Amino acid sequence: MKVISSTNDGFIISEKDLELRGSGEFFGTKQHGIPEFKIANLFEDIALLKQAQGIAIEIIDKDPLLESEENKLLKKLVNEKFKDRIEI
Repeated sequence: MKVISSTNDGFIISEKDLELRGSGEFFGTKQHGIPEFKIANLFEDIALLKQAQGIAIEIIDKDPLLESEENKLLKKLVNEKFKDRIEI
């Protein structure tokens, strides 16, 4: 309530909301709460998250179905973790 009463800047309000309630699920239907696994702190680790995103994009660009030998374990882990949510 302090944030809402002290600013009308929606970005500041939404950042505080994210900090308090969490980001929800990355894959799924929950829109609030702490994700089922914590990858990083969205405020402190944004540079690392962007780097990981870039690497993930490179992997998918080179091997969209994760069929290469070097991506075999990655495909297995993704399938196990998200078997009920996505198809690869």
